[in-house]
Amino acid sequence: MQSLLAALISAVLFVIGVIHIYWVLGGRHGISIAVPTKNYTSQPLFKPRPVGTAAVAVLFFAGAAFILMFADIIPVIGPASLPSIAAWALAIVFLARAVGEFRAVGLFKTIRNTHFARMDTYVYSPLCLIISFLSFWLMIIG
Repeated sequence: MQSLLAALISAVLFVIGVIHIYWVLGGRHGISIAVPTKNYTSQPLFKPRPVGTAAVAVLFFAGAAFILMFADIIPVIGPASLPSIAAWALAIVFLARAVGEFRAVGLFKTIRNTHFARMDTYVYSPLCLIISFLSFWLMIIG
């Protein structure tokens, strides 16, 4: 069960990382609904730079790797406690992302009628909550 759960979490994180690499390499599909926008406009609240997007991709890949290390699917690189610490951090970060910053991102956002906000409500925040829950569950059963 632990290996299957870790593989599922890691696969999702890996796919999200690949999407970010696609954007770094110039892909545009999906980018318009991936960045929060101001209320009633399509003006993004920030403009992601390639280096930042690449860094986010690396973090997703690292999260996937740490989950696999925690479940002993791949060998641990570094201190033995690192996968456990990273997995707990991942669960907490995804929970924080699901809750949001109360303005444009998360379950409790106030900007609700933009393309991003709808995707955040129905896809991004629930996915973050699921990843967080499954990561916490993995840590408890592991």
